[in-house]
Amino acid sequence: MIKNSEQLLNNELSRILQKKNPHWKTNLTSTITGVLEDSAALRPYILVVHQNGLPVVIEAEIEPARTVELDARSRLGKTIKKGGNKIEQSIAVCFPRELAFAKQNDISKIVSEAIFRYSVHYEEGNHYKQSRWPKYGWIAGDINELAACIEHTALSESKMAFGLEILEKGISKAADELRRDGENAPDMLEKIALKLNQKDGLQTSRMAMAILANAFTFHTLVAGNFKIKSFEELKDEYGMLLQSAIISEWRHILYDINYWPIFKIASEIFKPIREDVSNTIIERLSELTNQLIKIGATSQHDLSGRMFQKLITDRKFLATYYTLPSSAALLAELAVSKLEVDWGSTRDVTSLKVADFACGTGALLNATYSALSNRYRRNGKDDKDIHATMMEQAIFGCDIMPAATHLTASIVSSAHPTIPFKNTQIITLPYGQQKDISGQPVSIGALDLIADVDVFPIFNTGAERIRGDREEERENICLPHGSFDLVIMNPPFTRPTNSEAESAGVPIPSFAGFSTKVEERHLMSKKLKSMRKPKMAGHGNAGLASNFIDLANIKVKEGGVVALVLPATFASGESWSSARRLFEENFTDILVVSIANSETGQTSFSADTSIGEVLIIAKKETKNVNRELNVDYVNLYNRPESIKEAYVIAQVISRRNAERNFGKIEIGEGNEVAQYVRSKKGFIGAIAIVDMEIISMLMDIEKGRFVLPSLDKEFNVPITTLQNIADRGVYYRDIYGPESLKDGTPRGPFKVTPAQSNKIGSFPMLWAHDAKRETKLIVNPDHEGIVREGHDARAIKIWKKFAGRICFNNDFGLGSQPLTACIISVESLAGLAWTGIKCHDDRYNVPIVLWANSTIGLMTFWWNGSRQQGGRARLSIKKFPFFPMLDVRKLSKDKMKKMDRFFDQVSKQNLLPANEAYRDSVRKSIDKFLLIDILELPEEVLASLKLIRLKWCNEPSVHGGKKTKPQNVQFHL
Repeated sequence: MIKNSEQLLNNELSRILQKKNPHWKTNLTSTITGVLEDSAALRPYILVVHQNGLPVVIEAEIEPARTVELDARSRLGKTIKKGGNKIEQSIAVCFPRELAFAKQNDISKIVSEAIFRYSVHYEEGNHYKQSRWPKYGWIAGDINELAACIEHTALSESKMAFGLEILEKGISKAADELRRDGENAPDMLEKIALKLNQKDGLQTSRMAMAILANAFTFHTLVAGNFKIKSFEELKDEYGMLLQSAIISEWRHILYDINYWPIFKIASEIFKPIREDVSNTIIERLSELTNQLIKIGATSQHDLSGRMFQKLITDRKFLATYYTLPSSAALLAELAVSKLEVDWGSTRDVTSLKVADFACGTGALLNATYSALSNRYRRNGKDDKDIHATMMEQAIFGCDIMPAATHLTASIVSSAHPTIPFKNTQIITLPYGQQKDISGQPVSIGALDLIADVDVFPIFNTGAERIRGDREEERENICLPHGSFDLVIMNPPFTRPTNSEAESAGVPIPSFAGFSTKVEERHLMSKKLKSMRKPKMAGHGNAGLASNFIDLANIKVKEGGVVALVLPATFASGESWSSARRLFEENFTDILVVSIANSETGQTSFSADTSIGEVLIIAKKETKNVNRELNVDYVNLYNRPESIKEAYVIAQVISRRNAERNFGKIEIGEGNEVAQYVRSKKGFIGAIAIVDMEIISMLMDIEKGRFVLPSLDKEFNVPITTLQNIADRGVYYRDIYGPESLKDGTPRGPFKVTPAQSNKIGSFPMLWAHDAKRETKLIVNPDHEGIVREGHDARAIKIWKKFAGRICFNNDFGLGSQPLTACIISVESLAGLAWTGIKCHDDRYNVPIVLWANSTIGLMTFWWNGSRQQGGRARLSIKKFPFFPMLDVRKLSKDKMKKMDRFFDQVSKQNLLPANEAYRDSVRKSIDKFLLIDILELPEEVLASLKLIRLKWCNEPSVHGGKKTKPQNVQFHL
């Protein structure tokens, strides 16, 4: 049988790939010699020279393809003759063996339908070290996924980082010079700040320079089109580039072409700058632009957006954390993959409606537009042909920051900078009190859209539509309920009851952005509360992100998709219970993605935040269709480092085995990147966990079944919930809260002060944490309550009802604290860091504390608590009644006495922090006593529990990256 040559197969692969991107018809070539400088004899099998991107070489061989990676690496560092770009990245592709002897008439069909194995090779660092991705194994994907990988490979992460560094330095220098020269012209600085709705200051000046830098860069990209003059052409006879010439050219662009999102606000910022000051700024920004163009960074993803996010002065109160490009790509790909669209139909694609009602600088809308365009191109279409329609009709965005919405429109429109368009559906919304404007007396940004309105009026409301050209402003923008195919957001996380902000004297911090006055915030808060209806997700303690869930639910259509970045507390926090219930009642096919990593900041999908985050992607239920609620949890081991990696991870997540309830997610063969578990009973809080066997065991424990790995037996264990054997204590604010109630009295009858070493207080309390004194099961009170004058009756009432001997840790630092629960040496109240428990029978005190501090007790607390930060688990006071607990009511009198005797011995010994349970001899003795002596299980369970204990201590959310974690243990590999 005649074997097909690899050149024949490469030519066919090249021919098919040329149909996957309109630019590749002329920029993708196959087996041509003489294209490389100083290597004329070398002929890359396939060479793609991306428009404004990096050249990418594809080397392909038939399986087993023993030399394909060597060939791919040998191309790195070579220079392309045309354009002089260096090859930084190459792709090694393995053809399936069946192609070797396929009939030539069948080759096209087989290549089109084949699953290829491939790897990416690239140079990184100043020394151009060669690296491989994935580190081991191969990516597996069809022709469309290979085409996407080629596109994403042309995006240089190193150039992105270098470009951001150049941008940051250039903007900082320009802003410093603006402020230095502005000392003699304060009106100039005030006018610039006014255009940005900001107070004057260094950050505002940097924001202004970021917008100008974006305009300078965009001008350079479009120069030569529509008779737009380059900066070089605008120089006068002395070689000077003057402010007046630039503004005049921008006026020509605005009124004769389009690009209002870029040049309108840039012009308004530029005009107030005095000419003598502008010369220096022009020099700085021109130098910056030239540097970005020289390294090719202007064609990369939203550099200006990333820079701009660093400059938002109200980030503390607006909680606007920038969605990283790789995270945005992951969320967008997972969301778009759930849409049921004929991607080859121009009508279907342009009929889509995609919205981000908290768009910030447009990272998510940009990633979503890229995901939509990608699929359109794969069907042989040119996304340039639909760009204007998509900008005008398909992409909706809202924000309260004028500069942010302009930048959003700028970034999304830069996909095809030479294509003009008219009005966008991107609007700046009013925020705070609206003086001299008819309609609403106070506005709360996008959350106003929760109201029962289908059309949002632009005219006379303070809102502003981002325009594409000089067309007269239309009065309305249509945002009907139930009309969007996809709502994708990273909403603000601020809470109206944020205790940190309140302690700093900031009432209602969720509405403290833009320096709103206290009375404004009260009006805004009141308005939001008035919108709340039964079964809504919004909850003050959860924060504004929960209200944005309501907005997404209201706006998305049946069969549409909601995709959100939310704080990790969504998974199990008590204040998020309504939000979870909303998803369970209104959505199907729910996917929760989290990151199981112990490094600071690596459990979030946003920049500049250390709190854990999750991605939620869900499909809105279609009525009259049989409903099957599945919640799938995917726990990544690491956050995607690049857009290319995010895309591939999204594909393998989407292809996970839907028939299995748990399993591994791999890129290719052996390169495990995540684990997943499916719940058919709604949300179970299974986020940021590496080992799914732990989840399985804990879910069984809650049902009274003790099932351990390596054992083929199942044991019954008497389990109940804490509410059946004890009552929870009082909320700490009801003990000492200084805030006034409606009748003017303080919320709490006590003042709380540290305990005095030389006396015993009348109202002892265990209040705070001190890891050094919490190493034994019996703990002394550390504070005392002083009754506020005139509140003796209330104080005594609280004491009689809630004082007890048991406290549960509600803010458990697993890497420093040993105790889930403790017995207090004297009857006390508990607060702040502890939750008091009052048993129905005092005989239950010891068994409850012993069980809570066993390995199973530690794991149960961690499983039921929120894990927003590595090495810490929090359990709200409202969840303690439902805490799974050994049913001590079923223990005999003899065993209860046995418990007391054992407690007398073990309570004198020091325990290690919870994350060191794997090597804690005291903890192990508690486990053995409970399982063998009390529950009478066979000794063989101890060996299996030892493995589970080690697995649990190896979880990133348990050890938090501390050096005391188990060493060299990686069960997921």
